Amino acid sequence: MTTHQSAIEVLKNKSKHRKTEILPLANCLHLVSADDVFAPINVPSFDNAAMDGYVFRFEDFLNELNLQIINEIQAGTDALLPLKKGEAARIFTGAPIPENGDTVIPQEDVLVENGMLKFQKKVNKNANVRQKGTQTQKGTLILKKNTKITAEYIGFLATFGIAELEVFAPPKIGIITTGKELVKAGNSLENYQIYDSNSVFLTAAFEEIGLKLSFSIWVDDNKNELKNAIQENVEKVDVLIFTGGISVGDYDFLKPVLDDLDVQESFYRVKQKPGKPLFFGTLNNTEIFALPGNPSAVVMCFHVYLKPFIKEKMGIESFTKKEFGILMNEYIKKSGLTHFVKAFVENNKVEILNNQLSYQMDAYTKANAFAILTENQEHFQIGDKVEVIKFRN
Repeated sequence: MTTHQSAIEVLKNKSKHRKTEILPLANCLHLVSADDVFAPINVPSFDNAAMDGYVFRFEDFLNELNLQIINEIQAGTDALLPLKKGEAARIFTGAPIPENGDTVIPQEDVLVENGMLKFQKKVNKNANVRQKGTQTQKGTLILKKNTKITAEYIGFLATFGIAELEVFAPPKIGIITTGKELVKAGNSLENYQIYDSNSVFLTAAFEEIGLKLSFSIWVDDNKNELKNAIQENVEKVDVLIFTGGISVGDYDFLKPVLDDLDVQESFYRVKQKPGKPLFFGTLNNTEIFALPGNPSAVVMCFHVYLKPFIKEKMGIESFTKKEFGILMNEYIKKSGLTHFVKAFVENNKVEILNNQLSYQMDAYTKANAFAILTENQEHFQIGDKVEVIKFRN
């Protein structure tokens, strides 16, 4: 049996082995850049008008000339006439500045009569002109490696014509749920059956971090069926997750099956409550988590082990973040196991909730964190400082 911290260290090291892939820019939301990106063009890529108005030569304004309007320039046009002395052009937002033009005056600041423009207000040279490269010059670093991609970054990168991005690949994930007693929601319960919540929770929990499962299947408590299911599906995913069947009961077949398949074990059984039977190993290139079947333990193992492991694989630093709070109520436990207890944390105050048993899920309707009660300490008093893992704001 291993300790919680030792299990975390194993997962830290394993999570450093990351895959990258090139994806369409629009598919990169919430992912992390795997390389630096440099501007392929200047932005703006040409001098253009910042508003609707008239473009002219500033020296004509200084000489107090009335200007003849010679043409109209729309955004996207490339039919530009150079401006001569005494000439101006009607121009619209985003349209290119013609040769010799250097200043744009808003349309409301001029008077136009019989094709002639008269200035009504003063204007500064280069006013209302977006000059080439004033936002970003070609070759500038515009996205650092290890940056989480937001919608704003996607919009920003699109202005450079960037269509693809190299990112840390989100792992492909599959779930195999075991348990003869399980029934899907929407069906009637027969005697001594229960509804499956583990696969439903995990599906939703992964979606919260932007991942959709490759598959989620149920397998009976049957050694041959379980072995076949693993062999048929393990190569389809990067991470394969089991719930149930990993303990030491007469119908817990998962560990013997994993051994038969020569899964390389990294750890099995953690000195913790809940979730003691937790398993992690590798079969070929697929990493395998086996979680106990109790729903509360599945939630805990996801937030403490699975989620940070998957996020690290995606380039999102997760294992190194530690938070602490002050206990608001007393708690007594036995020595020998680290306890992850459901808690509500607000303003660094930690309230340990009732209903801590591994099958009890109702406390999660209020809980937003786990308080980590260390292995060898038994009596936790009001005012004690404890580590917490928050999973809700």
